[in-house]
Amino acid sequence: MHNKIINILRILFILILIFLGLSVIFRPAGTETNILKALFSQSENILVDLSTRFSARINVIVESDKPEKSEEISRTFYGKVDKEKMHTSNTDVHGIISDYEKYHNNLLSAKTYNLLKTKQYEKVEGNSLEALYNPIMQPIGSIEDDPFLLLTDFVMNLSENGGVSDFTPFEYNGKYYSLVMLTVDNDLALSPTILNDEIKVLVDTQEELSNNGVKIYLTGAPVHSYYASSRSMFEINLICILSTLFVIGLVFGYFKSLKPLIPIAISIGTGIFTGYALTSLIFKDIHILTFVFSTTLIGICVDYSLHYFVSDEGKDTVKEIFKSLTVSLLTTVSAFVVLLFANFILLKQIAVFTITGLTTVYGIVVLFYPLFCKNLTTEKRSIKHLNIPDRYGKIILCTVFVLALTGIFRTTFDDNIKNMYVPPKFLVHAEKLFGELVKSNGDLSIFVVKGDNLEDILQKEETIHDKLTGQGISFQSLSKYVPSEKRQRENQTLRRQLYKDKLDEYAQFLPEAQRYKLVSQNFGNGFLTAGNDFTFIKNNFLIDRNTSIVIAYNYQGGEINGIKPINFKKDISAQIRKCRLICLSLLLPIFGLLYLLLSKIYDFKSALKIISPSICAVIFVFGLLGLFKCPVNFFHILAVFLIIGFGLDYSVFRFAGAKKFEDAVLMSCLTSVFSFALLACAGFKLVSSLGTVLAIGLLSSYIFSVILIGKTGGQEVRRSS
Repeated sequence: MHNKIINILRILFILILIFLGLSVIFRPAGTETNILKALFSQSENILVDLSTRFSARINVIVESDKPEKSEEISRTFYGKVDKEKMHTSNTDVHGIISDYEKYHNNLLSAKTYNLLKTKQYEKVEGNSLEALYNPIMQPIGSIEDDPFLLLTDFVMNLSENGGVSDFTPFEYNGKYYSLVMLTVDNDLALSPTILNDEIKVLVDTQEELSNNGVKIYLTGAPVHSYYASSRSMFEINLICILSTLFVIGLVFGYFKSLKPLIPIAISIGTGIFTGYALTSLIFKDIHILTFVFSTTLIGICVDYSLHYFVSDEGKDTVKEIFKSLTVSLLTTVSAFVVLLFANFILLKQIAVFTITGLTTVYGIVVLFYPLFCKNLTTEKRSIKHLNIPDRYGKIILCTVFVLALTGIFRTTFDDNIKNMYVPPKFLVHAEKLFGELVKSNGDLSIFVVKGDNLEDILQKEETIHDKLTGQGISFQSLSKYVPSEKRQRENQTLRRQLYKDKLDEYAQFLPEAQRYKLVSQNFGNGFLTAGNDFTFIKNNFLIDRNTSIVIAYNYQGGEINGIKPINFKKDISAQIRKCRLICLSLLLPIFGLLYLLLSKIYDFKSALKIISPSICAVIFVFGLLGLFKCPVNFFHILAVFLIIGFGLDYSVFRFAGAKKFEDAVLMSCLTSVFSFALLACAGFKLVSSLGTVLAIGLLSSYIFSVILIGKTGGQEVRRSS
């Protein structure tokens, strides 16, 4: 009867694998790489979409001793760029100058609009003379028709890059610079792998043209992603090779054979596959961080295999370790079930992926190892284990308690996602240089404006403009390029009043007849509209037919006219803080659930004994971070869940006290700690901080399990009961 049930379960297991395999073939999931989409819900996607839009910018800085050379190289560089994938914006602005000249009487810059409304004519006159003698930009249009050069002022104020435009050379600190400011196509921006290929072309062009006194710098988020991913891929491949060699050496050194590696690899591979397949069925896209965390956690599965092979001596091995394996699975699954109730998608995906993978490997070990792996290991070496006398154990625990208490009170938190990535020095220098050249620190706030039609949107934008201009805040928007008809009428009225009050006094260089003509004209030539010439500009600012954005630079204020600004730095940090607090709030319920589950399986005293090493390890890690003044970030908190999963596994098997359990627990600890210690050496701060915390947490979990549970495991408890 028992064998019949086992065979039925084996058949059912295989059928489930076939179903999941077919589901992956007919419904493969996409891979999401945008880290913000792991933290924000669907209702908050506007911030994610805007962040993606504005991070897809690449700036090329050409430095030379001669202005002609910097302009020549910048144009040569742009000539090598695929215009269907990346393009500049200023060329499109130049293309609409004729439209501006036709409707020049309707156009005023935001600053001039405010000056004319308050009749500060002296400042307008001063700005006009400054524009007239500006050596960089020649007057636009006819001075006879526009003596105050208001159109020139309007065009000059379109750019917020410190007055800098593409290709035009300018002097800074004794050098001449030309900029090429590229916008990446939206589809390309959402395809990181393809985008990296394009960035490589730019890097190759940079190296090709950087000679004969010319230096070229590249800046922008895609450039950082290219260098970070290139370095990370090399490091991860190296870490994988070293970790694999370590596992091979450890298995061969203990079993004097490489045969166990085959079922171990098959079980883990199948676990990862089923985790991916079920997650694909539930979620449309799987985030890359889900793979990182979940496949790392499936490393627990190595423990299941190691315990089987260490205990395998030709007897019914599964029967000997079945309870330990089952308790280990139940406790880990219970810990991750709690994550399903978290309010953001990353934790839900990690929970589904991990629970499925662990259950699969458990099923393979219990159902199929006895069938195919009998007597696979006939010889084993003995290992000398850590033995800590009780008095030293108490000293260690007291020391850890004091250190943790001291450190926890010094714990600080860091929710700035930029601090999780440390760029190379040459990129830091390039970003600093670009900020100095365009006179911007890159702090953006976005106002999302909704309206019934385009005219309604433009009018609402302009009410925001007026407030921003009054506070001296630079901004960009569609209505800055194409004012509403209402604003164009106001501009006509203000210009007519300026001519009436000041033209005769200011424009003595014009014949009296021309001055009379300007004052008496009716400006009845229609209104500037966002036609085909403005398609590129509309694409920059219109999210859809009824929604646009206003971009404010270095704005620190609150909402304007009921529209709350989106500040990337503040809002992303606030969301990361929210996610961190959610994770922290889940720790107590997880430990409580695990304690109740273990109490049901064993008893209350035994449950406390099993769970104590994991609790001590978590406290120790936080205390250590605080002691060394290392701010705790969101990914440190996620690492805690991995520490619980791995560390509890050590305690469960040690408490069960199966034959040679110490060998299996030690080998499991060594493989995990070695891999994560290598991650701690990675150049990407997010990965290195994760590796450091995990290596320390798992090693301390093992040591605490030795101190608190010891060699006898739960044997004393079982004898007394």
